[in-house]
Amino acid sequence: MPIIVPEIETDRLRLRPLTKADAPEIVRLVDDFDVARFTATIPHPYDMTMALDFIAAPEAAADAASKFIDDPEGAIVLGIFLKKDGRLLGCVGLQKTPEGPELGYWIGREYWRQGYASEAAGRLVKLAFENFALPELVASAVTINDASHRVLEKIGFSVCGTGEIYSRAQNCHLPVIHRRLKRNDWLRATGRAA
Repeated sequence: MPIIVPEIETDRLRLRPLTKADAPEIVRLVDDFDVARFTATIPHPYDMTMALDFIAAPEAAADAASKFIDDPEGAIVLGIFLKKDGRLLGCVGLQKTPEGPELGYWIGREYWRQGYASEAAGRLVKLAFENFALPELVASAVTINDASHRVLEKIGFSVCGTGEIYSRAQNCHLPVIHRRLKRNDWLRATGRAA
């Protein structure tokens, strides 16, 4: 039986699979160079066809969790929505990579510096460790993306190295800081250790 990722709630947010109806707002939020420039996968400019393709991708499907567990290239993407009015703020996801399952996220510019990325990413970390029992997660942020480094530090990730990513928006390689969060460390830090 497939595992369906239900709507996941936090104090202020609802994380859920994306639908075609979300496409216009995805375009509005992501077709902003300042949002796309520090990501690896988001091109710029960004149009409606790209948004619809993104929503139609297997990792955005409601049953992506069942594929994630068994598929060595599995992924899950959830939209980040405000609970109070249903506005789309961004996306958060997990992607299996050779280095381990990788946490990624983006937030529309008008929602920056309000704690939404930390809240959404922290909740996805909880899903990864409690529901999927993953042993660890990895994440990377461009060296000058201070906001993303604060998010990752706040939710428990530690620096484990440096490297490069290819940014589709900037059409070049960018230096990144790699981070890692082990499940046992997260369990201890959150008081869930046995």
